Amino acid sequence: MALFKRKEPMLGIDISPSAVKVVELSRSGSRFRVEAFAVEPLGEGMMEDRNPVDPDAVGEVIKRACRNAGTRTRQAAVAVPTSSVINRTVPMPAEFKESDIETNISIEAAQYIPYPIEEIYLDFQAKGSSQASAEQQDVLLVATRKENVDTREAALKGAGLIPAVVDVEAYALENAFRLVMDNLSRGSSEGGRLNLSKARDSLTALVDIGASIASLYILQEDQIIFSREQNFGCDQLTFRIAETYGLSRDQAERAKRTGQVAEDYAETLLDPFKQMLAEQVGHALQFFFSSDHFVTGRYTVDNLVLIGGGAMLPGLDRVVADVLGIATMIANPFKNMGSATRVNSSALLRDAPLLAIAGGLALRSFDA
Repeated sequence: MALFKRKEPMLGIDISPSAVKVVELSRSGSRFRVEAFAVEPLGEGMMEDRNPVDPDAVGEVIKRACRNAGTRTRQAAVAVPTSSVINRTVPMPAEFKESDIETNISIEAAQYIPYPIEEIYLDFQAKGSSQASAEQQDVLLVATRKENVDTREAALKGAGLIPAVVDVEAYALENAFRLVMDNLSRGSSEGGRLNLSKARDSLTALVDIGASIASLYILQEDQIIFSREQNFGCDQLTFRIAETYGLSRDQAERAKRTGQVAEDYAETLLDPFKQMLAEQVGHALQFFFSSDHFVTGRYTVDNLVLIGGGAMLPGLDRVVADVLGIATMIANPFKNMGSATRVNSSALLRDAPLLAIAGGLALRSFDA
């Protein structure tokens, strides 16, 4: 689903609070190939409340990322944060066609959206017959405030790109997760071999650990049924490195990424931080276990998949598996893809956890 879209080849562009990630994919038959990718950091103060503060400045970063990636594709897909979107399933008469739903969706939205209709963008998707009544169909209503879309559109245009899709991060991750599913049964961790069951009571937790925010998604098969954001992320480790070793923030960030810090770094900072991250993931899971979505005795979370910058911390998957007792893996949506000769395959392998949303957005190029 997208808030608006055109079916043309496009870049997937993820504008996160700390960086811009760009992915370009191609497809031959059923096989995908990575044509280009790049990760470009955003400066402090460029993002506020998950939105670009100065779209032109963010546009320059996007332009630099596209140049570094070596892509000439101009169409682009971008996503708004899941937390900025309101989803509601609304009943409508079963005989309504798409044009009828489009005519009536604004009226229905007024009952569910706490903002004036003129301040939001709406989209919808017919989900089929309602279980409540044979005379009704379920329609998924999706809404977000216009500023969430407009600032991203402006940033893309500032980079010389054409906004073709404005999606939702959760839907982009569902796209990427379908690629990860192929790897689940073949992965392993110290918490046990990953087990992707087709049973509807087997759930997978997907945890996106960013710079300042960690997002938990619970998937039933390949559909997200629960999501939650928490304010913790890898910036805390950066700050601790800077404070402990007397480095600037930029120096500390580089040291964190390369692992070239001090001899006592792992014991003093890294290992305790990974333990803390694992515990925070456990706390996030408890919110799901205590929610209305979780039915004791029916659902089990059998697998846990890590993405984002935090997933790149060496050995984090093993720590999470040990602490939570859940089989854990680092996501690589590109594992079974080829890559163009210009793509640095070792850098792609290293950065794969960062690129899940951008990769899911790039897959919009191939929507039927």
